[in-house]
Amino acid sequence: MDASRDADGCCPGNGTGGTDGACEGGGRKRDRAATESALLDAAKLVFAERGFDAATTREIAGRAGVNEQLIQRYFSGKSGLLVAVVERYWREEAGGCDLPPPHEDLETDLARFLHAHLKHSWKCRDFTRVVLARALVDQAVADEMARTLSESRIPCLMKRLEGYRDRGAIAADADLANVAAGIATLSFGLGFLDQVVFGRDDAGICAMVGTLAHTIAHGLTPR
Repeated sequence: MDASRDADGCCPGNGTGGTDGACEGGGRKRDRAATESALLDAAKLVFAERGFDAATTREIAGRAGVNEQLIQRYFSGKSGLLVAVVERYWREEAGGCDLPPPHEDLETDLARFLHAHLKHSWKCRDFTRVVLARALVDQAVADEMARTLSESRIPCLMKRLEGYRDRGAIAADADLANVAAGIATLSFGLGFLDQVVFGRDDAGICAMVGTLAHTIAHGLTPR
């Protein structure tokens, strides 16, 4: 399993820059999109390091190099900023489509899909802890988590499964929408709960991945 315990996080650079509206090189004013991007970069980094409650808008703005008041103006405060971070980065980094080309064997391909998300979950573990904890008390964060999952990981997996069905490797009457949703949920549970929260060893997780891939592939095979 390629889910090595490296120390690298998935947070991008802190996007430093001048105060919103200040002139940059050549006299060009910094636009709102660049300011929002810098704040989102900095916010993800600070949230992952300190947690939601301990993170301050002052520190986030300082790392982004912008005026703290812009967080309220652009995101309606710290909670809105977290929702925006979830929307932007989980959509970009969920890895739903960032996978190797489909393998000709369905069981192997399912195992590769699960392994890829194990690696991603480990890489993003610190930020995911923050988001999950906040989702329990903030419905907007929970809704955004659900939306980004349904609009990124699930559709990409659906497309892969439809390719197998078109080639006759999956039964024509298989409910691929529910299959994809179930596999996506499994990938998150294995990647975050078993791997990060429960600390299950790699061998145990690998064994589960192999069993799940085999069982799902067998169940989808035409009879």
